[in-house]
Order: sequence, then structure tokens, then C-alpha cells
Amino acid sequence: MKTKNKDYEKMVELYELYEQKIYYVAYSILNNIQQAEDIVQETFIILYQNMEKIYSLNTEELKRYILRIAKNKSIDGYRKNKRHEMFLDEYQKESPEVADENIEEWEQRSICEVQIDTLLTELNDSYRQIFKYKVFYNLTYQEISKIMGITEVNARKQFERARKRVQNMIGGLENDEFKELQKYV
Repeated sequence: MKTKNKDYEKMVELYELYEQKIYYVAYSILNNIQQAEDIVQETFIILYQNMEKIYSLNTEELKRYILRIAKNKSIDGYRKNKRHEMFLDEYQKESPEVADENIEEWEQRSICEVQIDTLLTELNDSYRQIFKYKVFYNLTYQEISKIMGITEVNARKQFERARKRVQNMIGGLENDEFKELQKYV
């Protein structure tokens, strides 16, 4: 019980000392209030998961450790934002095809995507993105590799792994929402 109380007090102390510093680091990289606030939370989650290390560091080392975590998380967020921007640019180039699409078809695809999104939370971020690009947006492996900054072979392999995982997850499900997805897996 004393250890948990000691950990709690240490986290409160760290929060009071570093919350604003972490926020400023994150905001300076991301230029987004909500994402910077998320980085603050993620940083403190990582700190809590690594309490042993926190106790072993002196004050200066601890400050560098905390701000390095915040900086790395922010850079990851920045890269993710850039990938999404590239994807949106590519998507907008294809807008004439989208204009021909029936509104009911678009709506049905959107509903199906939301339902399947819930299922895809079981995949890691990279597999989930590649699966969505391939299944929902019908992108080629070459296009996916450019968007995600990976090789074409890597994109193909990650899609295959994601497809197998999804196939295992929906294996016996007969719900209407998954019938559309099953033709891809």
C-alpha cells in the first residue's frame, strides 16, 4: 500500500513540475491543442508504466527522460499527421470518381467502415492503415507504400498479415456488417 501511495505522490509531483513543459514541447511540434493535450496524457502513462526507472534517475536525467518521451511522442504524431495529409491529397485527386458514386452507396460504405473500424481496433496502427487503404480505398500496394513511406513489398506483407488476422477474428461471424468485408479477406 505504501508503494502505491509513494508512486501516486511521485506522479502528482511530476505532473505539477512537467505538465506545462510537456505541453509546450508537444504543441511546438504539432501546432494542435488537442493533440498536445493527448501527448501530455500519453507521456504520463509511459512514466507511470516505468516508475522503477523514474526513481533511479537524478533530477536532470529525469527531466531529459520526460521531455524526450514527449518529444518522441510528438514527432510520431507529426509523422502520422503528414501521412494523413498525403492520403487526403491523393484522395482529392480522385474526386471525379467519387462524384460519380451514388450517395446511398457512399453512405452504406461509410456505415460499413465505421462498424469494421471497431473490429480493426484489434490490429496495430500500421496494419489497420494498410488494411483500410487496400480494402476501403482500393489503393494499390505502390500507392500505399508512397503514402506510408514503406516499401511496396512491406505494404503487401503487412496487408497479408492484417488480412489473416481479420479473417481469424470474423471467422464464424455471419452478421450482415461483415459480409461485405469477408469478400476481401
